[in-house]
Formats: sequence, C-alpha cells, structure tokens
Amino acid sequence: MSTTAAADAAIAVTIGELFSSSSVKYQIPLYQRNYTWGEEQIDRLIDDVLDEAERPVWKDYFLGNLVVAPPVHVDDPFDVIDGQQRLTTLYILLMKLSEHQHPIGELHPLTYESREKSTLALRGILAPQHENEDREHEDAGILRARRRIELRLHDNELTRRLEESDFVDYLLTRVKLIRMPVRSRDLNRYFEVMNTRGLQLSPVDIVKARLLRCLTGDADRALLNKVWTACSDMDHYVSMTVTPDSTEWRRQVFGPDWDDAPTADFSTLRTQLIDRSPGADKTVGTASALVTGSLAFEDAITTYAQAPEARIETGSDDSERFSSQISFATLLLHVLAVQRPDTGTVTSDRDLDDKLLIRRFTDELGGKDAGAQEAWVRSFTTDLLRTRFLFDRCVLKRDATLTSAHESSSDEEPGSWSLSRVVQGTSNGKTSPRYQPAFASDEFGAGPRSVHRRLLLLQSALRITYTSPRSMHWMTEVLRYATECAARGARVDGAGLLEHLEAFTRERVAQALFPVSAPDEVAADGTPLGFGVPRIVFTYLDYLLVETMNSWDFTFSYRTSIEHFSPRTEDSEHVSSAYHVEDRELLETLGNLALVTVSANSKFSNYQPQEKANNAAARRQSLKLELMARRAKAGGWSDQDIRAHHEEMVGVLRRNLDKSHHARTMA
Repeated sequence: MSTTAAADAAIAVTIGELFSSSSVKYQIPLYQRNYTWGEEQIDRLIDDVLDEAERPVWKDYFLGNLVVAPPVHVDDPFDVIDGQQRLTTLYILLMKLSEHQHPIGELHPLTYESREKSTLALRGILAPQHENEDREHEDAGILRARRRIELRLHDNELTRRLEESDFVDYLLTRVKLIRMPVRSRDLNRYFEVMNTRGLQLSPVDIVKARLLRCLTGDADRALLNKVWTACSDMDHYVSMTVTPDSTEWRRQVFGPDWDDAPTADFSTLRTQLIDRSPGADKTVGTASALVTGSLAFEDAITTYAQAPEARIETGSDDSERFSSQISFATLLLHVLAVQRPDTGTVTSDRDLDDKLLIRRFTDELGGKDAGAQEAWVRSFTTDLLRTRFLFDRCVLKRDATLTSAHESSSDEEPGSWSLSRVVQGTSNGKTSPRYQPAFASDEFGAGPRSVHRRLLLLQSALRITYTSPRSMHWMTEVLRYATECAARGARVDGAGLLEHLEAFTRERVAQALFPVSAPDEVAADGTPLGFGVPRIVFTYLDYLLVETMNSWDFTFSYRTSIEHFSPRTEDSEHVSSAYHVEDRELLETLGNLALVTVSANSKFSNYQPQEKANNAAARRQSLKLELMARRAKAGGWSDQDIRAHHEEMVGVLRRNLDKSHHARTMA
C-alpha cells in the first residue's frame, strides 16, 4: 500500500536516491526518441551544478521535473515520459564519477526498452572490458556523451574544482528532481498539454520589460522595442531586419552601401528609426500597455508575455541561409561584457552564462536613480544595435548555401563557415542585398593567405574549441576590437583584428601547452598528457599547419574525441616492429594524439597506425593527423616516430609563441 502511495505522489528525489539500489528502477520506453544531448547541454548541466556547489552556503538545487508512468507491478521499472535526456546524462555522469574513484555507491542500471544500441552503449559504461567491441553497434548519442564527460573529468582544472567544492557530495545530496507520476489514463492529456504552446516568460522577456519601464517617452520605448525585436532575430542580418522593405531607409541608418555602423547617439537613432520610419509608428505595439507607469512590474511582464511576436519582413529570401552561433540572450551578455573596461585579466565563464542574464541586468541597474537608469538604458539601446551590426560583419556564421568536401559538419548545422557582410547590390535592375567577404572587396581577395581567409580559419578553430556559449570569450574580443574601431569612426581593420585575435588565442595556448601541474601529469618537456591536452592545443596547431603545409582549403569541423594514433591496447601478435611502441608512456604524449570526431574515433577503435593511415575521411579532419598518417605510411610508427612528431609539433607551437613574445618586447 505504501509503495503504491509513493508511486502516485509527486516527490523531490535527490540524485543520490535516483538510481540507488534501494530505490525504484527507470526505463526509457520504446516510443521515446533516442538520446540527443550534445556537448552544450552536457557541459551546461555539469557547470550549473558545479556553480551551485561552489557557493559558500549550500542550498537545494532543482534540475526540473521527471515525469514517469508508474508500473503495474511493483518490481517493474517506471517508464520515463519526460526528462529522459537529463536522466540519461545524470546516469552516465554518476557512472563516470564512480570510475574516477568517487564514492557513488551501487546503482540500478538505466535501461532503454527494446533498443540494443542504447543498451550496448550503457553497458560500455558499466563494463569497460567491452571497450574493444564494434562501436558502430552502439548508440552514437550515448557514446558521444560518455566521451564528453570522460574528457571533462580528465581536465585538471575541473578536477581541482570538483574536489575543492565537494561536487559529488553536493550532487548526491542537494541536487534534486521532482518526480511526477502520470497514470496511463492521463498520458494522452499530458502529451496534449506538453505539445500546446504556453505563454512562458523567458529571462529575455523579463529583461526587456524591465528596460522598457526605465524609459519615460513613448518614442524612446518604441525605439528600444524596435531595436530589441530586430536584434533578437539572430539568423538575419540586423541591417535588413531593423529597416525592412525600404532601401532608402536602410541607407539613412547604415550608409549608402549599407556598410556603416549605426550612430551611437540615441536621439539621432530615434529620429532615423522612429520619427522617419515608414508609417512613423511610435507605439510599442500590442503590448504598449506594458510600459505605462501605472502597471506593477509583475503585471507588466505578464502583459508583455501575452503580446504576439512581431513578424519581421526583411525584403530578402535568405530566411534559412545563415545561422548564428549564439542565441540572443548570449548576445546581450556580450554587449554588457564589451561595455565593461578591458582589464586584461582572464574573464569568467559566468560573464556569458545566460542563466544569470536577469542578475546581470539587475546589477547594472541597481544603485542608480531613475534618471541614471534611463540614461543607461538609452546608451544600452544604441550599444545593442551597434554591437549586433558588428557581430553580423565580424563574427562567423554558418551558410547553408556553402559546402566543403573537406568538412565533416555537425548534423544540426548544414553548410559551411561564412564570414560575410551584407551590402547594397542590384539584381535585374533592382536594389537587393549582396553578401560578400567581410574583409575583402570580392571573392578573389578572400583567397589563400588573405587576411579574410586567416580570420575565417581562426574563428572557426575557436568555434569548435569552445563549444559552450559561456566559454566564447574570443567572440567578446572580436566585438570589443570592432567596437573600438567604430567609436573612432573607422571601419574594422581586418589585419588589426587578426593580430588582436591571434594574441588572445596564443595566451590561451601558452597556458594550455605548459600547465602548472604535478610531474606525473606532464611529459618530460612539461606538456600535458593524454586526455589532459586541452582542445585549443590541437585546433591552434592545425591553424598554424594550414600555412606550413599550404593547405588553404582546409576547413575546421566539430571534433571532440582525443585519438591515440598508436592504440593503448596493442595487438602484440600481429603488430610489426615498425609499428611497435616500446615506451608505453609515449602513447600519452602530444606526438601520438590527434583530435577527431566521435564517429571517426569509434571507427578507429583499436586499429593499428598503418590501418588508420588509410582512412582518408578521418585524415581530412586534422592536418596534424594527416602528418601522422604520412609518416606511418612512409615507414612506421614506433618510439622514434612519436618522439620526432612530438618535437616537430611542439616546435611549431613554441616558435609561434616565441615570435609573439618577441614582437611584444620590441613594441
């Protein structure tokens, strides 16, 4: 009776109780989709919990709901109706923490109903002896999550933070899910409700409402609303969305070629976008009641939430061509970061954490009287539009119309990397938008060795290195440099931007290549080992090798798995002396490692170097791997080869870092 009552009640369950051997079991029913979380969601879960664990005073942290269908028979597992992505991630995390000697305890296995691939992938966590099985028979999503979490747990800095914060204890005892039972007779109604769009307020909605309340004039509020709406459409160029369907209007705001940064003066911008706009609409729209002084804030944001979203007509048919690499919430945080003085100190990932969006704006407005708040919001309005314009012009996107035979892109992002600006052009005698290289006058100026090509390569290298939006500080640096140029009334200088971004990157490479670590955690030359080698070392090395190898058609793709070219498990019966590695410690050095996609890593499995060297698709992912494959095919991959390749690669990095240091000294 008590078991049934517990099964029918909504309760808060700690993560320690979730899979406890004394708790209930869970299974993902057959009608649910496969595991789909990627790096960003996995990193976000780990980082959010770690942030809470590092607070001086611990408080309970709720991850969300776990909707389940209780079983008919007491010993059967609960079917997971909603929350399976989070649940699967937590299960993998707990198992990996247990492998790393953290006291997790015995856990009930999570099961996927009638799905052999998912079962195999989860079994690989529980039984490492299955590592040599054919990875192609496992669930790719779960396999990818296992490797991502494993990579995070090998990071020395993260390991230190986990230990100092008692992360595992906090995860097990203070992090909770609300388990909500839904009986079979309620399932259809539940899915109907879940699939019906509700009026949910996002942090972006709340911030907008607060900023609007700080402005006293109708036209001022209309300007903020117009700028906000246009900038929030991250997949179109803002010069098109803020001045839709009027080329003359666009020329007034962005110059005769549509390529000038908008004014930084609020009054002038208000005249251009509100007073002189076609129709001269000075209201905020159907939510205009929101910004009247008579509404309490809670009522105001409710009114705003009920307003329909504005539909933006851009006058262009490129609605599905470009895709931004960040969300609007993250862009807002970049604007705040650019506004702050550059102190030269290492920035915190919390600065770009959209979970803290409301707090960031509360901090900016806090302590100011009404007049100062209004002045700040007016300044922020022009900063937002200018930053978004510079973002469109100077930060890479994905362009669905581009393809590259040298790229293995993610399933979510078709096309290839693009660094384009929109300018006024003509088509069939009519004015129309034309997209051309951001730092070249035409396609010929964007070829090999050009500043434009180097900037596109470096930005794409940084993009695949720092996959979480909260770690994309390189983007803040691009926007800060571009903003400084605009403040001087100058166009963004491509050569200057490249120099600035390379200096930023070299600083992080230097920290990554020669970490302050215990002697057993680094090679004899002080470089990191194995999974402890940060991704930036591999990607920046490939960036430098583009010029060294004259491989200007190389394209960076998403790569997250560190591959041991000579496998840690050697087939001693079949390996020849040319491919035998006597000193097994060499296997963990940079000379034997490459960064590849998860699929390439799974297909490589425990193949020997001579077999891996024949995988042309994998070789295209990394120029470093290409050099390793060439050496292996030319004669072998033994101790001498690994040492020689290691010294060559470290030498490439050292020379670049030393050249930068010499340039700063001369300056």
